[in-house]
Parts: sequence; C-alpha cells; structure tokens
Amino acid sequence: MGTGALIRPLLLLLLILFIALIAGSTFGTATISWRDVLAGEVTARTVMIDIRLPRVLLAALVGAALAAAGVTFQTLLRNPLADPFILGVSGGAACGAALTTALGFARIPGAVSIVAFAGALGATAAVFLLARRREYTDPTRLLLSGLVLNALFSAIILIAYALAPATDLTMALRWMMGTLFGATWSDVVLLLAFVLASLAVLVTIAGDLRMLAFGEDDAKSHGVDVERIKLIGFAASSIVTGAAVAVSGIIGFVGLLVPHLMRLIWRRDFRLLLPLSTLGGAILLVFADLVSRVALSTTELPVGAFTAILGVPFFLSLLRRSR
Repeated sequence: MGTGALIRPLLLLLLILFIALIAGSTFGTATISWRDVLAGEVTARTVMIDIRLPRVLLAALVGAALAAAGVTFQTLLRNPLADPFILGVSGGAACGAALTTALGFARIPGAVSIVAFAGALGATAAVFLLARRREYTDPTRLLLSGLVLNALFSAIILIAYALAPATDLTMALRWMMGTLFGATWSDVVLLLAFVLASLAVLVTIAGDLRMLAFGEDDAKSHGVDVERIKLIGFAASSIVTGAAVAVSGIIGFVGLLVPHLMRLIWRRDFRLLLPLSTLGGAILLVFADLVSRVALSTTELPVGAFTAILGVPFFLSLLRRSR
C-alpha cells in the first residue's frame, strides 16, 4: 500500500472534519462568532467552551467509534450488512438503559451510561458465545444471534418503559433516539480514551484483517490465527461501540453507511479503510448533529433519527444488490 494512497485522502478528510467542527461549533439556536470568543466576550466563551465544543467533539468521537466498529465487523464477517446496531451491541446498551430507568435509577448521575456500557458488553459476549460451534465462530450465526437478541432486547425495553416512572420517560426516550444534548468534557475525555485504545488494537491486527477479508482459508494459508483475530477484532469493536452508545444513546447506521461510502471512493484494503472510515464517521455525525440542531427553530431533532433517515434507504439498496 503506497504512502500516497493513504496520505492524500486522509488530508482531504481531515480538512473536511476541521470545517465540520468549525461549522458545528459556530451554528446552532444562536450563532456564536469565533471572533467574539477570541476577543474574550464572556457569553460567547461560556457557550462555546462549556456547550458547543464538548458537543461537536463528542459527535466526532461517537461517529468515529461507530464507523471504525462498522468497518471491522464487515471485514470480520465478510458481510456488507454487518453493523453494531444489527449485531445487538447497541440493543444490549439500550436494554441496560431501559432497565435502569424502570428501576428508578436514571436520575443518579452516570447510572444510565454505566449500565448501558455493561449491557453492550453483555450483548457482545452473548452473541459471540451463541455463534461459537466447536471452537469455530460462524459469521452467519453471529448475525442471526444478533438479530434474535435484538428482538429480545426490544421486548425487554417495552416492558421496562411500561413500568418506568412517568417522570423519567422523556429523558429515557431522548436517549433511545440518540442525542448529544448535555455533552460534557468528561464524556469527551472518556470516549477519546476508548477510541484511541480500540484503534490502537485494530491497527495492530489490520494486516491480518486484510487477509481475512479474502476468506478464512486464504488467511489461514498465510499464517493468520483466524479465531484469535476474530475475538480481538470483535471485542475491540464492541467495547468502543458500547462506550459510544453509553454517552450518546442509540445512533444507528453510521457503522453501516460510512464504510460503504469509503469503499465506493477508495480501495477496499482494511488498512486504508480503517482510518478513512474513522474520519468519515466523525464528519458524518458532526454534520448530522448540526442539522438536527438547526433544522427546526422550535426544537432539536434526535440525531439518531436523522442518521436512520440516511441509513435505511442505503441499507435497503444493499439488500437489493445482495440478492
């Protein structure tokens, strides 16, 4: 893989991401000028530093996490429809959040995020164990297990919300639809640590994942420990997905949409797709969050609903092409 093949698109996406971050931090219910911020205007600095910047940076990190997880799942399973949302990771997090609300713990600071993260990890373990068969992890069983568990999680969520205190339902439903409202610097720092750690792990196995994309037999013939790579890749992607969902709620289809857009524009080599998809996911979610804030002057739309509007038609087109 030539250096130029990676550097040029990376620089382009970094430039677009910089523009997205500037736009996301400038525009909203009120336009905040960076000139006023740099001049020391108190209100502008307060809004920018305490509200806008944490939100746009968290949007970038959540998008990066979901896209990196998506491209890894698709490579591991050699299936263009693989996605954290479809594999049950996000559903497990939502189930944990719903149970926290039903039990009346939602008002405890951090409770929803902690239990949602635990739910994502539990769902990951369940899906992986269900897909194991005689020391072999079947990609088809992984997808089917994720779909079945999603159905179970949906039922539990409905029951939990039926039992939840009415005063907590608004916050719970906002979380379920995906939101970056109330982002804090602690959220940014925590998710940044997860993203960097997961990307570091994925980079170390990127060469093996590239071989795995050509088929398990081909990868084994080149000395790749396929089951070990599956476990590491699946664990790293699920953990970073759980961390992202814990701070933002359910934001679907980013992990499905972005990797495919990258493949349409650039090569299919995982070593190239991983950084490009990571940046592409960050760009998509920063712009999606901006649109969700400015589309209506009277209210803020859930960013998860907006990404679903973009992702569902794309998903259906993939199903049609894969027939």
